[in-house]
Parts: sequence; structure tokens; C-alpha cells
Amino acid sequence: MADDQPLPPLPRDPLEHRQEAERLLSYRADLAVAHALLAIAGELAQIRRHLGKRGG
Repeated sequence: MADDQPLPPLPRDPLEHRQEAERLLSYRADLAVAHALLAIAGELAQIRRHLGKRGG
């Protein structure tokens, strides 16, 4: 994040803090799933290349 951009205001209510934390954790979990799917896709691509070299 650039230094010249202001940070968003912090929630004042504890419930807002919890909802924001849950939203950020959900986002992080979504990124972890996407990363895992990309890794699986890479592995499958390697397998396909390997099988293609064997004529299979």
C-alpha cells in the first residue's frame, strides 16, 4: 500500500471488529484454496506433458 493513502477507519463496535476479522479470514481462506487449485493444475499439466512424451 502506498504511504500517501489513508487507512480505512477502524470500527468502533466490537461486533464490527469481529465481522471485519471474519471477512478477512474468509478472504485469506479463499486465497489459500485458489493457491492449492493452481498447484494442482500445475501438477496435472506436468502429468499430461509426461504422458504426452510417452505417446499415451
